[in-house]
Amino acid sequence: MYAELAEELPDEDLGEDLGDFLERHEPGSELGADAEADEEFLETVREAHARIARGF
Repeated sequence: MYAELAEELPDEDLGEDLGDFLERHEPGSELGADAEADEEFLETVREAHARIARGF
């Protein structure tokens, strides 16, 4: 799952712990990202984090 996420978001520095990334991410911190794009990005990371936690 992490490899799929890395392919989908190749320019993002996610680190190895997605939970940690989600805790420290600040909305709008991605250059040029509007609120909608930022929320889509976070939703993608949240879904990946949940799938990894479930063992997928």
